[in-house]
Amino acid sequence: MGRGSRAINLKRGARLILSIGLACVLSLPSSADEGFFVGNKPAAVRRIWPSVYAFVCEGRRDSYTATAFFVGRKQVARNAKRGDYYFMTAGHAIEECKRRRRYLVENLNRPRFEKDGITVARRPPRLRRVRVVALDNVYDMALVRAEASMRLPIGEPVPVDDRCDRALHRVVYAVGFPGVKKRRSLRRKREVKRWSKGQFVGLGIADFRGAEATYIASSVDSLPGSSGGPVVDERGVLVGVVAKGAAGADNKFRYDVDPKKPNDWQTFLVPCDAVLGILQRAGLE
Repeated sequence: MGRGSRAINLKRGARLILSIGLACVLSLPSSADEGFFVGNKPAAVRRIWPSVYAFVCEGRRDSYTATAFFVGRKQVARNAKRGDYYFMTAGHAIEECKRRRRYLVENLNRPRFEKDGITVARRPPRLRRVRVVALDNVYDMALVRAEASMRLPIGEPVPVDDRCDRALHRVVYAVGFPGVKKRRSLRRKREVKRWSKGQFVGLGIADFRGAEATYIASSVDSLPGSSGGPVVDERGVLVGVVAKGAAGADNKFRYDVDPKKPNDWQTFLVPCDAVLGILQRAGLE
């Protein structure tokens, strides 16, 4: 895990050996943790909100959505009006995209009109020609880029460091595009960008394609579509990335933080220092 390996020696006795599936099968929280939100954003969520995009893989009859977040930008050439925008997302989202069109967009299913009910809402620009820069098979992460105008209205890159331990036992926030069809309370709503709240509760070791790695276990809510979404602390600094779900009737995996809470399901995150390593290897600090 590089120089950030010290950041994950966090909770003695909190490690479990799990063999878990892809993030498309994510954890369902207890009823007390039910809910994804759009409004009333905490400061940390407001900070990264414009930097979180949907990765859309679109075919003639169906589409697939995951989450991506902005990590850096480079000019194509000196004094150029266009540049390369870099995003992190789930590796399996890229590998499974066999449909004709794939693009990045800041939000989905925007209302047709602005709040005044008269002005037609502007359609958010789509970043097309999404190209893979790096695939990390240990953590199922992908770094991608798309060319766009240097004047593209976008937030700042989500800050990443190697000190995930700062958030241990603290509140963390996830932002992404959870699939509304997988949650009864959301089925009549549109698929849009939402945030959820939870806690960094400990560590687990998971196996992906024969490679074991340390993941952060968190109680943030997640669903199919949340894969690749950033999870930040109260400062808005990256703690991890939604990668895998543990605990579900269909996958038989769980991470018991408190044995007295049988419904304490968890979502696994790629640690921040692993994300930082991917960016550094690609030449993005």
